[in-house]
Amino acid sequence: MSNDENQKSYTSKNEIICRFAHELVESGADGIVVIFSTTKKGKTKPMVAQFGNELLCSSLIQHAYNTETVFYEDEEE
Repeated sequence: MSNDENQKSYTSKNEIICRFAHELVESGADGIVVIFSTTKKGKTKPMVAQFGNELLCSSLIQHAYNTETVFYEDEEE
């Protein structure tokens, strides 16, 4: 992927997130946190975008990163 393509991809991600957040704010959301990942040169890193009430967003981010993921296995083995 060339630099121009990479920049265009980054811009389109930002535009999508901003439009999404704008629609949620218009519908009454106080704080919005979008967490996603990107992969560059084989390395994946998490990205966080926040909109609205800063204290609420900080709490949402903290909750998202501190929540345990529970995987359920089928016990019919």
